[in-house]
Amino acid sequence: MYQYECSAVNQYGRVTAQALVRVRQPEATDVLVIRAFKDATKEIDRAINNTLTDLLSGNRRTNPFRLARFPDAIGRTVARPAEIFERTLVNIRRMVNSGLSANTSAEFRYEEILTAEQVREIERLSGCTGHRHRKNCTNMCYHNKYRSIDGSCNNLRHPTWGSSYTGFRRVLQPIYENGFSSPVGWEKDRRYYGFSKPSARLISTTLITTRNVTSDSGITHMVMQWGQFLDHDLDHALPAVSSESWDGIDCKKSCDNAAPCFPMDVPPGDPRVNNRRCIDFIRTSAVCGSGATSVLWGSFTPREQLNQLTSYMDASQVYGYDDALARDLRDLTTDHGLLREGPAIPGHKPLLPYASGQFVDCRRNPLESSINCFVAGDIRANEQVGLLAMHTIWLREHNRIARSLRDMNPQWNGEKLYQEARKIVGAEMQHITYQHWIPHVFGSTAEELLGSYRGYDPNLDATISNVFATAALRFGHTLIQPQLQRLNESFQSIPQGPLKLRDAFFSPWRLVEEGGVDPLMRGMFATAAKLKLPEENLNSELTEQLFYTAHAVALDLAAMNIQRGRDHALPGYLEWRRFCNMSHVETFEDLANEIRSARVRQKLRELYGHPGNIDVWVGGVLEDQLPNAKVGPLFQCILLEQFRRTRDGDRFWYENPTVFKLEQLAQIKQTSLARILCDNGDNINRIQSNVFLLPENDNKFVSCDEIPYMDLRVWSECCDGCEDHSNTISRFRRSAIKYLPPQNNISLKDISTRTQSEKIEYLERTIEETEQESRKVMDLIESLSHKIEELKSLLKDVKKSNK
Repeated sequence: MYQYECSAVNQYGRVTAQALVRVRQPEATDVLVIRAFKDATKEIDRAINNTLTDLLSGNRRTNPFRLARFPDAIGRTVARPAEIFERTLVNIRRMVNSGLSANTSAEFRYEEILTAEQVREIERLSGCTGHRHRKNCTNMCYHNKYRSIDGSCNNLRHPTWGSSYTGFRRVLQPIYENGFSSPVGWEKDRRYYGFSKPSARLISTTLITTRNVTSDSGITHMVMQWGQFLDHDLDHALPAVSSESWDGIDCKKSCDNAAPCFPMDVPPGDPRVNNRRCIDFIRTSAVCGSGATSVLWGSFTPREQLNQLTSYMDASQVYGYDDALARDLRDLTTDHGLLREGPAIPGHKPLLPYASGQFVDCRRNPLESSINCFVAGDIRANEQVGLLAMHTIWLREHNRIARSLRDMNPQWNGEKLYQEARKIVGAEMQHITYQHWIPHVFGSTAEELLGSYRGYDPNLDATISNVFATAALRFGHTLIQPQLQRLNESFQSIPQGPLKLRDAFFSPWRLVEEGGVDPLMRGMFATAAKLKLPEENLNSELTEQLFYTAHAVALDLAAMNIQRGRDHALPGYLEWRRFCNMSHVETFEDLANEIRSARVRQKLRELYGHPGNIDVWVGGVLEDQLPNAKVGPLFQCILLEQFRRTRDGDRFWYENPTVFKLEQLAQIKQTSLARILCDNGDNINRIQSNVFLLPENDNKFVSCDEIPYMDLRVWSECCDGCEDHSNTISRFRRSAIKYLPPQNNISLKDISTRTQSEKIEYLERTIEETEQESRKVMDLIESLSHKIEELKSLLKDVKKSNK
């Protein structure tokens, strides 16, 4: 209640008037909240249903890329509530503004018009926090021995760390234009360091794309392929659940920023796109309780994107990332612990199973072949045939191991066979990545930079960082050649010849009709990767021909990388330089240590105007590579930060002494990608021992017989009390010979027991670890004793002051 008094005075006298004014806050009624929610639900569901109708229509030539990445039913269940909640808030804001003429500027605060009860009602109606229920980790018989499929309960103190359908981890705070959700570049007139953000497409055509390609003299194309396969184990930012705006606008037909549409402007004079003003782009889904929906927790928390996968290196691209998918991938017709197999080409081993139902028909053109798409643990398996071949190899590896374990342990049931084989496969991937692949990415100092493994750290969050997934790990795009070589047993090109990259996308039929897995794998390990040079970054197949028959306008991978970084509001290149303790930069010439090319720095100046304006992916890609490495100093720093966490924050890391027995760990360390290709190719019989280095000098092609084996016999368990024990032993003796590496002469009678020296070594190691833990406990006790004394002293002081 406010009292106002107004007086007027002139030569004739004075007059005064008084008035009482009651100021009422604009507020949303319960009826308005319900109406806003119903409208939001209708708008979101209409957009989702229209998108599904479009994706499942007969016009599939325009759909494979979106279809291959569109959220599955579980993903939509997780993402939909956040969209409904946020849209409800937008509707409330519009209704209040319309009805009460309230100020809903950028400073608008929902808590001024919504009561706590109304917020909770929106939360309940939308189901916004339904996926946040605490995980049940009480089954310690399971969780002590095996990973969960969804990554939960890996960290028993923080059960959701690293689990699927949770948010990425932020290393630096995001820079959303409105402080919490609007991406960088949403407001076209906004200035950064005095300059507008240049079009992502213009940056790509000016700085990134190249038609000239130089081959690397050291590493093979397999470095690229393993990097992509690894990435699909660690992260997949969940796309928005619709490809039209909540107002019903098709993102492909509009150049307006209208969530979730965030199109990329096409600059005048573009070398390819001359009939459209933009290339469509869809934002990533957000965690409910971040961005606009953070009103749930009483304060604005910046928007965080959802990682559909687990953050752990657990072979989720083979086994899946949720229980329903994992079960669907298993062969449950037998109790043998196998994964489902698909058809076998005559003279070849089985392929992946075919996908069932129309929803996963990812073919870019069904007229090319009647061969359907395949299904694996990651929905992106069909994106290109080299990746599909790698998925096939690892399906076969699981089943090879499971069959071997069953032959040696007939008393094991299917569940144990599956879990033990899965555990071994995950360990193989970890070993190959850290011991064989990372040294070619970071250079010869990789082991020194990462540091030695010192055990599991439960205080370390292994969740994948947003900048790792959205920028740094995408360095691998610079290694991709414009064509995939396909080689026969003599390492000559097959009759169909090399495959242009544009023809490798969404064409799973080529794996069946054009030679199978082997030609593609030989092409990967026998030919060079692309060399990244200052003005040769991404080959034009990726920027001008990407999914060219599968999209109205061929996509541009470089532009998409830049726009995705802006969608996720990653801080700029200079902020990340500061994080990595790199030199201070004020001018473009200050970048000369990391970007030596004056032409490149000049182009950066023309595009960005100020070095602080540079996008992190662009700056990281343009840096000169470190000696013997494939990344510059910035990406090396960001990758190292994550790879340390991935190793040290994983309770099931293969080197953790509680995960494998000593003799089992010793055998896992014998594995290599070369051995796995020998075991699971159709007829790969010659290979170099290090498939990430070109075959020459001390890494020449050798017979597969010369590649070390992982001896699975150390997983054999005695079968006490088994029926017909003599037949079991006889069967085991016959079957074990199939898995016996010729260079490992281990007597069958010693299979399930340790030698005396191994027992002593194990006991000594256990005693040493116990002593270390004891010292930690004593240190903690001593520290607590000091704290108690400090508290006693403080208490005495308080009592004195009270007196």
